[in-house]
Amino acid sequence: MDENLDIGSSPVSDRQQGEAAIAWQAERFPQVAVSLDPGAAGFLSVTDTWCRAGSVIDGLLDYQTRFATGMDDRTKGAHLISFYSHHLGIAAGAVYLKTGLVADLGPGSLAMRFELCEGNDAHRSGKAPPTDARRFHVRFSRCFHSNNGALLFHDLFVEGLTPVIETLQARTGLSPVAQWRLAADGLAGAFLEIGMALGEEERAMATALAIVKKEGSPLLSSALRYERVDAVCKGTPVERIFRLRSGCCLYYRTEGGDFCDVCVLLDDQTQKGRLRAHIERTGGL
Repeated sequence: MDENLDIGSSPVSDRQQGEAAIAWQAERFPQVAVSLDPGAAGFLSVTDTWCRAGSVIDGLLDYQTRFATGMDDRTKGAHLISFYSHHLGIAAGAVYLKTGLVADLGPGSLAMRFELCEGNDAHRSGKAPPTDARRFHVRFSRCFHSNNGALLFHDLFVEGLTPVIETLQARTGLSPVAQWRLAADGLAGAFLEIGMALGEEERAMATALAIVKKEGSPLLSSALRYERVDAVCKGTPVERIFRLRSGCCLYYRTEGGDFCDVCVLLDDQTQKGRLRAHIERTGGL
């Protein structure tokens, strides 16, 4: 890294860029929240949140049961690491792709709280969110400038996720290999969503792959990739980009569960067929 930028005392231009990026993210992805205020109340460091067994972890795992019925501990763990890494990817990815600043995701620096959503997707879908929907609210205490932002982002993401994955392994029995793959999926999916919102899908995808495809990284998997799928909707050719998974969320093991359309357990032909059908069913949206 070239310069350690303390958010609390950063140059006005850097702080303004960070605040503008967070405001942009909040408007488009309100299911994730970000704060820069180091004095904001109710936040715990990653170390305090994830490394102290008890009600916090139990509550996070229990929350995952809203997404399926009949989850065992491993399935809850798979959903939680996916949920967490995706939220973190949206929060840190929006700042990075908008400004080039890399948020410090180290377990002693990053802080968070799990809170009720405010506004969720109501302004876009026209539907109010469930009253009990919750989100991760992360607090960045500092960001970094770097000549190799993708490498620094990778290192900090891995550093910050290591205690999370160790805790979930001990609590649920889900292997670290499975969790790292789901974490990479979550990050790559978040970057694609940000890129689509920016109108810069190619740059966002290239950046995500530079992070998750680092040689020797626990995030590395040949299965994780982006795929363009063509379809015809009402006579009009449509193309959509999907992130194909490297890990399995174990949804198929729940009551009435099935394989996700992008599940790593499906062969390429089945994936593309299901994704094409999804595009046609949704009219390309």
